[in-house]
Amino acid sequence: MTLFDLVVEKKVKSLSIIGMAKNVGKTVTLNYLIEQSAKRNVVLGLTSAGRDGEKIDAVFGTHKPAIWVPEGTLLATARKCVVTSDARIEILYNTEISTPLGEIIIGRTRESGDIELAGPATSTGIKQVIEIMKDFGGDLIIIDGALDRASSAAPTVTDGTILSTGAAIGYSIESIIDMTKLRVELFGLEELKNQDIRRLAAKIIQENKLGTVTNNGFETIEQGNALLSGKEISSIIDEDTKAIVIGGAITDRFMMDLIDIPYLDKIYIVVKDGVKVFFEDSTYKQLKRRGIKITVLDPINLLALTVNPYSPTGYNFDPAEFLAKIRSAMYPLPVYDVVLGRL
Repeated sequence: MTLFDLVVEKKVKSLSIIGMAKNVGKTVTLNYLIEQSAKRNVVLGLTSAGRDGEKIDAVFGTHKPAIWVPEGTLLATARKCVVTSDARIEILYNTEISTPLGEIIIGRTRESGDIELAGPATSTGIKQVIEIMKDFGGDLIIIDGALDRASSAAPTVTDGTILSTGAAIGYSIESIIDMTKLRVELFGLEELKNQDIRRLAAKIIQENKLGTVTNNGFETIEQGNALLSGKEISSIIDEDTKAIVIGGAITDRFMMDLIDIPYLDKIYIVVKDGVKVFFEDSTYKQLKRRGIKITVLDPINLLALTVNPYSPTGYNFDPAEFLAKIRSAMYPLPVYDVVLGRL
């Protein structure tokens, strides 16, 4: 089964592609899906979580694969990108969503060509443009995302997610597997099912605050920041604490400030989604040994992994070996190299 066949089989109507870092083949994966959609007469809608599709990589100075779209593709992108894109784009709708590159517009390509995407910077904006493109006839809406963007919660607003990894994140296949496996586990964090705690935790997360939930309600730390306030919140935890809720990102430092609390394994640790969790592998293993679980309000439906055996710094792995080893390590999650073309 090809990657595109998998997307069709899962009946997803919106899909996010998230790269673990730059140069891991995310744009190649996107172009593959665009090509397959065109071959099957699927009306595609495209946007990004922030800006993507630049011709030159800002870090390495290397040429990046262009995003090419056929005639009839729907787009949600900033007005300036309509002007600079090679494709001829008909403007269909003004969303009134502002970006540094101008208002996000909904357009349709009238002549094929390369494009640059600069989409909404918030999950709310991404949801809005997904629905608008569906209204204009989009069969499959794809969001080009990244882990290092504030709006990369796109996986939680789409029906499914593809994660891209590759040689750019490590110098050995084993280290790449370890980092990728950790991210896959974090994307698969368990959804919080306790409805009473969930309702109160959602209020804290909506305000992007840090706080606790008890039988008597919830308490927030006004100056709470998950990067700084682990020790602060540990001082207010007691046997009545039901949950610790983090509105932003959760890090190693934060959890290390809490890990010695005797009853921490009886407390829900709640974040919005797996994109918000940034742990080293050693930290995550230590938490699991202690029986401490991180739960999420919004689960991520990870469909597959794509791999790129080439790094922009010049070192590469044998494509067949790279794919085989990662596929074995990630089983049963489907793994693809869309360039190698193996099933």
